[in-house]
Amino acid sequence: MTALRKTLLVEEEPLVATAVVRAPAAKLYVVTAKAPAEAAAEAPEPAGTVKNIALFLVAPFIGLAYIVAMPLVGLGLLAVLAGRAAAKFAAVRTLALALKHIGLLLAAPMIGLAYVVFFPAVCLALLAWNGGRAAAGMR
Repeated sequence: MTALRKTLLVEEEPLVATAVVRAPAAKLYVVTAKAPAEAAAEAPEPAGTVKNIALFLVAPFIGLAYIVAMPLVGLGLLAVLAGRAAAKFAAVRTLALALKHIGLLLAAPMIGLAYVVFFPAVCLALLAWNGGRAAAGMR
């Protein structure tokens, strides 16, 4: 658009309505269940206070966990990026597939042993859970 065209557009009169009547806005009221004086006089819940004290005491350990985890997260990110870059080569993909099969072959006996050891305990826990629900009349 040229400067002459811009000047002509600015000097023209607007084609929209020139007289705009503003309507008064409706008043909005907020209804609260309790008066502000009653709400301020309520004591805080004891469970909330205990929770806040517990969080206050645990906060340093949560911060320490973040500090310890950050290098591991960084190394994990670096490994993922290196793996994605290396996956562009066919030889690396073939090697990764072979290592996957070898790893699964070595892990299969341990996974089977875990099933044999933990399956009876899991079944007994499920049986106790369903029995407890039936005794309580929840089912």
